[in-house]
Amino acid sequence: KQWYQRRVAITTGGAICQLQKECVNLKTAFQNFYQEFERTLLNIQSEIQSTTKADKEKVCDEVYRIQPIGIFHSCFLTKNGTPRQPSLCKYARGTLKVTYFLNSFYSLVDIESYSHLWILFIFHKDLEKDHKLRSKVAPPRLNGAKVGVYSTRSPHRPNRLGLSLVKLDKVEADTLYLSGLDLVDGTPVVDIKPYISDYDIPPEPSSHPRWINAPPTSRVTVEFTEAALTDITTVFSGAHQHKMRFIRSEGELKQSITDIIEADPRSVYRKRQGNVEFSFPLDTIDVYVKVSDSTLIVTGVKQSEYVKMLLDKQNL
Repeated sequence: KQWYQRRVAITTGGAICQLQKECVNLKTAFQNFYQEFERTLLNIQSEIQSTTKADKEKVCDEVYRIQPIGIFHSCFLTKNGTPRQPSLCKYARGTLKVTYFLNSFYSLVDIESYSHLWILFIFHKDLEKDHKLRSKVAPPRLNGAKVGVYSTRSPHRPNRLGLSLVKLDKVEADTLYLSGLDLVDGTPVVDIKPYISDYDIPPEPSSHPRWINAPPTSRVTVEFTEAALTDITTVFSGAHQHKMRFIRSEGELKQSITDIIEADPRSVYRKRQGNVEFSFPLDTIDVYVKVSDSTLIVTGVKQSEYVKMLLDKQNL
């Protein structure tokens, strides 16, 4: 019996000793694995940091190459004065000549059956200034308050892609004639999609932030001086070097000016400057506006040297 007890003790002690050795081996193996993991992680981080911005852009360019299908021409020669949203100015017209295909007019077959189109484009003017992108932006309607960039339609966004719903007036071969737009002349267009109310209007009631419909900005009143009304008449008398390209009558011109100013094209910075005069180009003329608190007075509608330079530069 004593012999049996000694035997059991020796066997148990040996098992415990073996178990202790296994634990030590397991601990050593885990430490080696963790050290190898740390080295691998450091190598990956080093490779990521060594990859330049140009290398990243090159990879994206190879994988996500986007080529414009045409260049948009509109009555808005610069960003200054261009509506921030489509449909704000009924007579804001433009043309899009599709050039992607050899016979581009085939790509537009049956498109005249639609009344409205979605235009996908690039905010090329924003690319020219090379704005530093931020996750939060300040929409004009919020008077400096910031929200997430994806909660807005700001042009200062990754990839600089814009989307506008415009009215299709007519089609001639490879050219679309559009209205109710908010695109600057020279905008690269990357795609066209038909607007289909059955699919583009959500089946359930939609919602949006309060500041969309109730901005904290004051409403403005638009007035015209007698001199400005005379200028509008003169625009269509043939006295200007460049005839109007898109706006067809005195009534359309006055209404377009009113629509643009009622939406207040001034930036938050300009508004904070108070009663400071400003101007903006429209079609082939410049519109001059005097600010008197919440009343914006059109004082002149003339063709400035600046507008002539823009038109000559673009051979318009």
